[in-house]
Amino acid sequence: MNLLFLRSPVQFLVLYALVSLTFLSSAVAQSIRPGMGSTPYADASGTGVTFRVWAPNATSVAVRGSFNGYSSTANFLIKEAGGLGLWSGDIPTARAGDQYKYYLSGSLWKRDPRGRKVVNSSDNTIVYDPNAFNWASDARLPVNTSNLVIYEMHVGAFYDPTPASGGPGKFADAITKLDHLAELGINAVELMPVMEFAGDNSWGYNPADPYAVENTGYGGPDGLKSFVKAAHQRGIRVLLDVVHNHYGPSDLDLWTFDNGASPSIYFYTAANICCTQWGGRPNYSTEGVRSFIIGSFRQWLDEYHVDGFRWDAVGAMRYYDPGHVGIPEADSLIQYINSTAIHSDHPGAISIAEDQSSGMNFDGEWNRSFGDLLIGEMVKSTDSSRDVVGLFNGMNASGFSRVLYDESHDLVGNLNGAGAQRLPYRIQSTDPTGYFARKRSMLAAAVVLTTPGIPMLFMGQEMLETQQFGDSNPLHWENTTNYPTVVQFYRDLIHLRRNLDGVSLGLTGPNITSHVVDNTAKLLAFHRWGAGPNDQVMIVMNFSNKVLTNYSITGFPANGTWYVNLNSDWTLYGNDFGNMGSSLIQVSAGNGQITIGPYSVQVLSRQALPLLDSDGDGLLNGWEQLHFGDPISAVASADDDGDGVDNLHEQAADTDPKSANSVLKFTGIQAGNGQITLTWKGGQSVRQVLKQASQLNGPWNAIYTNNPPTAITNTFTVPMPPSSSSIFRIELAP
Repeated sequence: MNLLFLRSPVQFLVLYALVSLTFLSSAVAQSIRPGMGSTPYADASGTGVTFRVWAPNATSVAVRGSFNGYSSTANFLIKEAGGLGLWSGDIPTARAGDQYKYYLSGSLWKRDPRGRKVVNSSDNTIVYDPNAFNWASDARLPVNTSNLVIYEMHVGAFYDPTPASGGPGKFADAITKLDHLAELGINAVELMPVMEFAGDNSWGYNPADPYAVENTGYGGPDGLKSFVKAAHQRGIRVLLDVVHNHYGPSDLDLWTFDNGASPSIYFYTAANICCTQWGGRPNYSTEGVRSFIIGSFRQWLDEYHVDGFRWDAVGAMRYYDPGHVGIPEADSLIQYINSTAIHSDHPGAISIAEDQSSGMNFDGEWNRSFGDLLIGEMVKSTDSSRDVVGLFNGMNASGFSRVLYDESHDLVGNLNGAGAQRLPYRIQSTDPTGYFARKRSMLAAAVVLTTPGIPMLFMGQEMLETQQFGDSNPLHWENTTNYPTVVQFYRDLIHLRRNLDGVSLGLTGPNITSHVVDNTAKLLAFHRWGAGPNDQVMIVMNFSNKVLTNYSITGFPANGTWYVNLNSDWTLYGNDFGNMGSSLIQVSAGNGQITIGPYSVQVLSRQALPLLDSDGDGLLNGWEQLHFGDPISAVASADDDGDGVDNLHEQAADTDPKSANSVLKFTGIQAGNGQITLTWKGGQSVRQVLKQASQLNGPWNAIYTNNPPTAITNTFTVPMPPSSSSIFRIELAP
């Protein structure tokens, strides 16, 4: 009996253990579905959400959320085989929109490191379906660095329709202003970081949840996707500013993630390499962290259709202090992301570094030293101290690997101190919208947009924003009305930089050649070329407050007529500007003479801008080119086809000045059966308004509008007036 008594408890305990294991296995199992974080599924096996998290030091991982009442006993995940530290499971009761947190090792509540959406940076993660958004036919837009003009944007401060609320503007608000950017000619927007950060107002360089999109502040993942889709519809690419040199430091659940001990699995622990001045440095040497960072780039490209990236502080990834010691594992990670995850797997996407890009397969790098050089010259109070030789030395480089700017968030932002002001304010703080501030800031913009490289504007500079940038300082959009001439200047300059009118191909070429670098007169003359045959564009810049008259420039790359397609001294760009300079230059033996106004730029090429009137005769270049073969040979008062209408009126009527059968006039009037039938000829590209009156002095009433494109011959029938006579005429309308 004693023997049986001793064996019975052993048998009982073994049986109990087997039953317990069977119970746990039936409750949850390792998921065979792919995906990290929370991924909704609906397949032949059912519906629910797959959860998978990297937590190698945890002794247990449970998912607790709104789908299980945040139960302390429900939905434990299984640690996967393979030693990667992954835990996973499928939870059939979970759905998109549910809130949850992981409960690790029986004591730690943590948001999902790969959660795509959070309530906020100190609350729960939200299950988000990455496939639910309606992209329609949207796709990423290929990037051509020779034709790229970037607009750096802070979503919260770009456009805030309710600034008194204290909250930031949202993606939906920014979408309403994208037409403004498209009209300017902007074809890429670089968003300052939009990853979830502490609070609602921030520059964004303190990411708390690197996979999530700022929710309460900006509008969450659907808001970003809507913005990208709307931008693509307007031909505008979207680049994300990403931060992987540090995370946090506040509201950072990655800190002490799976064991409660600082700093946990996501960060270096050794002295010096552990830290940056902004927060903990991710541990690029572990596969879990490398996978985390690589996956984030793939997420933005695949799920959000973004077109590229700007990497913040790459030097802080590659080196640590003291001693500027290299971090080889950071280099290999950056090289892999650029060469494989971005360029190979997503052809056409672009990758730009803030700094330290050498050897890392980046497409370009911000050129802060160029911005400092340019600003330094433009803010000097005396012309005699302005160094155009040094400035041109900074401009003199080929290709499109440099991102050039005279304003950026660092240069004009309040977090960088009182000296980080908008360029017009730096030029003349007592009158930042006055003549000198406008003249010299516009000249600086011309340097940026005519120097080889990728030009970038900071939001608002095109509308003469003078307020220091801050995350709670929204742009003054009334400036587009107050300073429309400045907006027009940026629009025209950007269109030339991108050759949108077909007259400035050289500005899309990689090369620059100087012809005048005059440190006495403070004049630069250079030409841009290398994009194709006959592409040369000449740029002349006056960095002094003097009008330079008949200044001789040698070495023009071609003889003949050169057309001034932009002159920043035109009154078109400022009512108080001088309008100095001719609209065309005749070049012989490589020599031409130019007159240029104070602090002005002129852009010349062999092709005339179609909407300008280079010879001042009232006939637009494009119309003269179309009908007479060049922009200056037609005579406005001449009637070349003998139809009784001179060329100036033929242009207005959109008729052919070389055909007597093409003239805006009535060709027939027939009355009968109580009706009048009118027949007329005209052009095909203008709006024609048929008007009727009972006497010549009116009043005239519009009875028919003929919208283009119209037929050459038109007819219209009106009722016969009962008692009075009728007079008809055709007017042209915009």
